[in-house]
Amino acid sequence: MHLLIITGTSSGIGFALANEALKNNRFKVLGLSRTNQIEHPNFIFKSIDFRYPKQLKDILFPEVNGIRSITLVNNAGVLGEINTLDQLSWESLDEAMTVNYLAPLYLIKRFLEVHQESNLNKTIINISSGASSSAYASWANYCSSKAALEMLTKCINEEQKEKIYPIKCFSIAPGVVDTKMQSQIRNTPEKDFKLQSKFIELYQEKKLFNPEYVAQKLLEVIEFPNQFDSVFRIL
Repeated sequence: MHLLIITGTSSGIGFALANEALKNNRFKVLGLSRTNQIEHPNFIFKSIDFRYPKQLKDILFPEVNGIRSITLVNNAGVLGEINTLDQLSWESLDEAMTVNYLAPLYLIKRFLEVHQESNLNKTIINISSGASSSAYASWANYCSSKAALEMLTKCINEEQKEKIYPIKCFSIAPGVVDTKMQSQIRNTPEKDFKLQSKFIELYQEKKLFNPEYVAQKLLEVIEFPNQFDSVFRIL
């Protein structure tokens, strides 16, 4: 039995990943999000608002009796307000950095505290973005938070080299996926985001990845982590 802890299972990639995993009786899933629409005997839901990550410090993970491997997938994220930095609200600055970086940081910290010394196959997957390494005007907050998460991944892998029971940590950029975030981008006025037309074109030409396709690729990493680099893009 494999245990998956997935954040942001209410929609998008997180929802697709949970459902793809639950097609196989070898997977048990703990979904962490604000709302839930999944009903399955192997699915556990816990309501979490990642804008308030301090609640993650004392989160209780399911029992691991009979569990062969455990994977934490930090998928929940927000694009936040799309505009140049001087125009962003303070509330938007806080929200994007908190949801995209602080919440995964706190959850990883808790995961390490609980499972570092257990002799299980353990993996952490942080859902990154091409924006972690490419600068976009009007995305300063989002790009910076994803870059921080990717660097965190690299630091964790350095630390794990010294551990008796190491945990492998991945930063995976799924590409341009057909989610609510893409809809937000397309509906942003061009005066606030100069590349709006590019994303409209990708949508119209049907060049967006399907969340189910991305979920299947992520399951490959979950089941065969030693076959993948720690930082990569799904092309």
